[in-house]
Amino acid sequence: MTDKIRTLHPDPTKKGVNIDRAKYDLVRRGTFEVLGRQETMKPMKLFEAVADHLKGQMDGSIAWYAVSVKLDMEARGEIKHDRKKGLCRLTGEAPKPPVD
Repeated sequence: MTDKIRTLHPDPTKKGVNIDRAKYDLVRRGTFEVLGRQETMKPMKLFEAVADHLKGQMDGSIAWYAVSVKLDMEARGEIKHDRKKGLCRLTGEAPKPPVD
């Protein structure tokens, strides 16, 4: 049985999803690396960049995982998504690893 994590959602009325912890960790690191090279990115460009960055490193839709992990990182305060401008950026907050 694989180790799973329940992601968080920035909207408290919505639930996160259960994903493999190894995939979560890989996509989360990839998201930090991609956003660390760019000051801001539109969400779709972020998902594409993470998918390109991790191509061949995991099975499944990397873009789907990137969406789920981005929402989790947003809920944890690691990413700020300015919906008016349509841009995402790292907050500079220390990473808050999941505990479950």
